[in-house]
Amino acid sequence: MAIGFFQKRIEEIISNIVNADDATALSAEQLEQLSSQLALYFSTILLTLAGILLIAVFLLWIVKRRANDGSQTNKELERQRLLQDLESQFLSISNQPALWLTNRSTFDAKVVYEFALALTPEVSWYTPQNIKTSWHMGDRMAVITDQDDLLTASVLDEILFWFRSLDRAVAGELIKVEDIYSLWRQILPFSIDNRFSFMAAYFAEDKRGSLDDLEAVRQVLMGVIRYCQQQKLSQPLKYINGRLDPLFFDELPKGMKTGLEAARPNKVRRQDPVVMDEAPVITQKNKTERKEPLVINPETVAEKPKHTTRKEPTVSFEGVDIETQKPE
Repeated sequence: MAIGFFQKRIEEIISNIVNADDATALSAEQLEQLSSQLALYFSTILLTLAGILLIAVFLLWIVKRRANDGSQTNKELERQRLLQDLESQFLSISNQPALWLTNRSTFDAKVVYEFALALTPEVSWYTPQNIKTSWHMGDRMAVITDQDDLLTASVLDEILFWFRSLDRAVAGELIKVEDIYSLWRQILPFSIDNRFSFMAAYFAEDKRGSLDDLEAVRQVLMGVIRYCQQQKLSQPLKYINGRLDPLFFDELPKGMKTGLEAARPNKVRRQDPVVMDEAPVITQKNKTERKEPLVINPETVAEKPKHTTRKEPTVSFEGVDIETQKPE
């Protein structure tokens, strides 16, 4: 219908021009009428196109908005699921029996402790010149302290993979920085007590000084600390201040070092390890054995005769002792 209307208008304009013998013979009124018709025609076309374009933009905006709403919903669900998976993964690692404290008076050398104990202030890691490993327990063990505490080496690989998952999720905008801040109690322990330096020595043993393998760990730790500084969250900053790993502290940008201090070197006297003849057994708690009462058969016990000494009375009469007769 619109095409027929435009076509009819064009034919009328052309007919008017052709029927004129000479364009110069047209009167001013005719020229004005012709120009107004052309102007009206082209303005109608432009307005029609503008209206169509406006309607198309509006429809596109509605479709895109609905798509964005669905995408945001799916992204939020994916974010929540990913955070739950990360929390479950770390909980599984921390509850894994992997630590042997072989030379401490307050711990049992034959008990395998959970990895969570290795992240407490009671177990301060050290920076070794050479990583010492042992296969004495049937698994590859790494010495992590000056007191020859042993840790299952596979746990270190699991921790590295966990940090890489965090780093990829943040880089891909699947989770936000405030999301990983909610895990600061699980993340920041690896920035203190020489744990970062030990992991650097362990994973870069063949290329000393390279931190490429720990780049994900460094980025996640720096992201949490930077967020705490920007939001002025004092509790995590107090937790790490004065205990920061020296190597990690050197990797921090100059602006982030304000208000933070690295841990001072602590000289620990090395003690001889306790030699265990048997491999330790995972135990929850030692139960005391119940002793049964000793039952003695009275028939088998011989009674001992009772010996009693009876003193006989004596009567003295004028210096003469007279013994009384014993009763029969």
